[in-house]
Amino acid sequence: MNSKAIFKDTLILFIITIVSGCLLGYVYDLTKEPIAVQQEETKMQAYSQVMKTATDFKEEYKQQIKDSVKGLTGDYGSNGIEITNALTAYNEKEVVGYVIQVIDKDGFNGDIEITVGIDTDGIITGVEILSIDETVGLGMNATKEEFRNQYIGKSVDSFVVTKTGSKEDNEIDALSGATITSNAMTYGVNGALDFYHVYIIGEGR
Repeated sequence: MNSKAIFKDTLILFIITIVSGCLLGYVYDLTKEPIAVQQEETKMQAYSQVMKTATDFKEEYKQQIKDSVKGLTGDYGSNGIEITNALTAYNEKEVVGYVIQVIDKDGFNGDIEITVGIDTDGIITGVEILSIDETVGLGMNATKEEFRNQYIGKSVDSFVVTKTGSKEDNEIDALSGATITSNAMTYGVNGALDFYHVYIIGEGR
C-alpha cells in the first residue's frame, strides 16, 4: 500500500472518529436533562411512598452525611454502606418523620440503593428500592412488597436475617436462594436506622 492510500485511510478514520465523538456528545447533552428529571421524579415518588403522611421534604443533614462516613460503625457487610441523602418529612409545618437514602455495596451483582422512611417514634414506615440489579427470580424478589414489608411497622435497633423463619420483630426472613441480597437490603436499612439514631435524634450508639 502506497503512502497516499495510507494517508487517505488514516484521514477517513480520523474524520469518522471526530464525527462519532461529536454525535455521542450531542446525544449525551440531549438526554442528560431528561434523565436527571426522571431520576429526581423517581426519588420523589420513593420519598412519598416511604412517608405517606408527608406533604413536603427538606434536605437538612448535609454535614451529618459527611460525618457519617466515619461515624457509622455498625456491621454493614464486607463493603459497607453510604448515606447519600437525608431529609426531614413535613405535613404542613409539622415534622412527621425522616427519609434516608442509602447505598449498600454488598449486593450479589453490585450496589443496591434504597430509601427508608422512619417516623418521629423511630418506627419504619417504608422501604423502597431506587436501584437494584440482582438475579431474576432470586435476588430481584427483594423488590416485592412481601419482602420489603417485613421491615415496616417495626421499631428496633437493627435487623438480622434468618433462614429458619422470623420469630422476633428484628428478624427478617431471607429470600429463598438469595441470602446475599437479603443481607444487603438489611445492611442498608440498618444503616438508615443508625443514621437516624446517631445524627438525627442524637442518641449515639
